[in-house]
Order: sequence, then structure tokens, then C-alpha cells
Amino acid sequence: MVDARILHTTAALREAILRLATDRPVSTITVADVTRAAGINRATFYSHAVSPGSLLADVLTPELDRIREDDAAARRTAAARGADAAELAAITRRGINAVVEHVTAHRDIYCKALPDPNDASLHRLLVEHFTVSSVQHIQELDPASRPPLLDDVAAGFVAQGFVGAIEAWLAGPRRSRKALVETITLSFPAWWN
Repeated sequence: MVDARILHTTAALREAILRLATDRPVSTITVADVTRAAGINRATFYSHAVSPGSLLADVLTPELDRIREDDAAARRTAAARGADAAELAAITRRGINAVVEHVTAHRDIYCKALPDPNDASLHRLLVEHFTVSSVQHIQELDPASRPPLLDDVAAGFVAQGFVGAIEAWLAGPRRSRKALVETITLSFPAWWN
């Protein structure tokens, strides 16, 4: 059983970093800012995180992991049924839409954190997340129709492109989420589904 104090501290840290990162870039948030906002001391902070940027990444990662797990489960189910290309494309679109919803829910944070030249925590978080997701996806492609790929290179290409698309969308004029999802979907390599 998890100690109630740990749960309380974890929740306080989560709330504090999300609130602070909504207002300003993570590179300008100090450990003192987080401890004050969470009502904890420095030692407690450092038992949970190494920096405000890493704390923010730790808070957002489980949401992205759930999206990856849901996508992988949908693909396994579809593969077991012998899904056609249209169904697989729909699964890809749903996964992209879920990521865009996540980014939109934390828009203020991502708008400040992604272009921050002094802290690349969230950029690295997204690239790593999409790289791992892409490697998993590539390795599950049908060997008979899969092109000869270097898995890590192809995954890096897709991941960097995905993050670049999100950054461009956030930095540009306000455009719909639907337009972003459609653009990313159309930008995926033909062999993806």
C-alpha cells in the first residue's frame, strides 16, 4: 500500500509544475518555485525529481504512454481480425488525434516549453515517446510488405517529423486540430499502415 503522504506529495508536485509551466517557460521555473507552490521542502522535491523540467516530463509522460498503449492494443486487435488498410489508417488517425488532444489540453505549457532554448525537456520527451512508439510500430509491420528499413533511423525520422509538425502548428497562426491531424496523417510514409 502506498503511503498517503507520498500520494499527497506527488499530487501537489503535479499540480504545482503544471500551474507554473502554464504561466512561463520551464527554464525559468526554479526548484524553490516548485517547492513553494507545492508546499514541500527541497529534499522532498529531490526525492521525486532532478529538475523542474524533468518533473514536468514525468507528469506528462503517463498521458502519452496511455495513448501508445491504446494504439498498440487497437493494432493488435485489428491484426487478429485481419484488418484492411482503411481500418489501420483509421487507427493511425485516432492515435494522432489523441496526441493532438493531449498537446491541446496542455497547449500553454507546450507553447512555452517546446521553443525554450534553455530547457529541451519536453522536446526530448516527445521525440523519445514518438521514437519508441515508432520502433514498436515498425517492428510489428507485416514482413512481407515492409520495406527494408533501418528501424531506428525510420523511427527517428517519423518522431522528429511528428514533433516538428506539432511545433510548427503551435508557433503558427491558430489553425484547427483537425487540420493538424489531417496534415500529420497525410505526411506519414506510405508504408506506415
